[in-house]
This record gives sequence, C-alpha cells and structure tokens, in this order.
Amino acid sequence: MTLPDGRKLSYLEFGNKDGHPVFYFHGAPSSCLEPLVIGEDLFGKYGIRIISPNRPGIGPSDFQPNRTFSDWPADVIALANHLGVEKFSVFGNSGGGGYVVACASSIPERLLSAAVISGGWQMNMPETKKHLKFPYSMFWFVASNLPFLLPLLLGTMKSNPKESREKAFAQAKKMMASADYEVLIQGNRAEMLSKAMDEALTDKKGVAWDLKMYAKKMDISLEQISFPIIFFHGEQDKNLPIQVAQKMVAKMPNAKLVTFKEEAHLSCLCNHFTDAAAVLIKR
Repeated sequence: MTLPDGRKLSYLEFGNKDGHPVFYFHGAPSSCLEPLVIGEDLFGKYGIRIISPNRPGIGPSDFQPNRTFSDWPADVIALANHLGVEKFSVFGNSGGGGYVVACASSIPERLLSAAVISGGWQMNMPETKKHLKFPYSMFWFVASNLPFLLPLLLGTMKSNPKESREKAFAQAKKMMASADYEVLIQGNRAEMLSKAMDEALTDKKGVAWDLKMYAKKMDISLEQISFPIIFFHGEQDKNLPIQVAQKMVAKMPNAKLVTFKEEAHLSCLCNHFTDAAAVLIKR
C-alpha cells in the first residue's frame, strides 16, 4: 500500500481472513514472512487474521529516514485503515516487542489486546551487557559503537544456497540454546526462518537502521503506558536475557511477565504462541 507520505509499505496476511485481526511485528533481523515459522494452520485453528507488515526499509517497504519507535504507530494506523480494520490486537516477537510498546503508548484507543514473546528493545542496558554472551554480545557491541559495520555483519547472515542442510544445522547447534535447536529442526521451520531473514536482507540499509534503534534509548516513556501488555519469555534465552525483559516489564504499570523455565528465544515463540493467542483473543 501507499502511505500518506508517499512511502510504500509491504505486508502479508495469514490465517482466517474474517478472524480476529492481529498485527504481527517481526523480529530483527527478520521480515513479514516470519509468521510462517509458527505455521499458518495454528492461526486458522484460533480464528486469527494475521496482518504482518515489513518495517520501513525491510523487504519491499520503502526506507524512512531518521525513524524512531514512535513513528511506527502511524504506519500501523494507515495499514489498518487501508484494510478497513477499526480495532485490532498487536503481537511482537523478539525485536517486534518494542513496536508493540510503541502502539500501546500512542494508539491504545485502537487496540483490543497486546502480547509479546521473547521481546526486548533496549540492548544498551547494563543487564544486556552483563548477561549476554558471545557472539550475541559482539553483535550488539557493533550496533552500539560501530554501526557503520552492521551492513557487513548482516551480509554474513544471509543464507548460503551452496551450504548443505547438515552443515547449516551443525553450525546452528553450536550457537543456539538446545531448546531453540530442537524447534529449528522440526518440519520446514529452518527453511521458513531463512526465507524471512533473506527477505529482510534484500537491502541491508533498512535492517541496519532497525537494529541501531535497539542500541540506544527508546523515545517512549514506559512508565506512562497504561494499556495492558502480556510478555512471555524463556529463562534459557541466549538472544535476549530474561533479566532484560524483567527490567523493562517492571517499568510498565499494567504489564505482566510470564516465564518458561525450559524455553529459549525461538522455542518460546514456536511452543507458546498458543498462550499469546489466548491472550490476544481473550479466551
């Protein structure tokens, strides 16, 4: 669609076309294809209409210079109006959590409910530096201190069609939490994750800007957010330590954190989206 300022915003829809509308905000780096990692059959089972937009500069969505988290709700409203959706829920996975918070802060009158899984958006916090281990810590050090190197670093994350599936899985097993690896190797999940990542990395400029936003202070006051948000987080999360989520959730008066002792980053999304779905449709 074309936004009021002339930019193009790309999006996909999944699930039940006449179901409960949920705007899905993907992680970072990722894209609007990310819901396929969960599986479209689950959306149909819960009667959910997933509306999954690419953020500015990601995939076919046009880049937006100097954007911040607080710019995002305007794009969401434009897309909702374009689709004729008056009220809707918002869901964020991983880095998409910050965009749920932005909507809860700016457009609570349009929201039905809000949930986040494995979410965080302040990767410059002391808790991040203290609990994040290499190579994840190195990634955010670059984003914070050497952002001009991000496009180069992102280039190494694009899938290699010449690499065997076995080799790719072996490398993933070394890096990932065991719970994440176990869900990655199920079905076609690894392929869907690669497709979501590759779409995001079509133009690294937009992804690099998105990542830089997590490495500096957010332009939204968490203490003033009154809209209720339910956060789900795995205690074994290597990508975003549970301590970071605890610190951020504690600042929001009506936020709640639900933790899972044996889950990690990706596994929390894949194994507990049903918990988020129940919150979103208020069963």
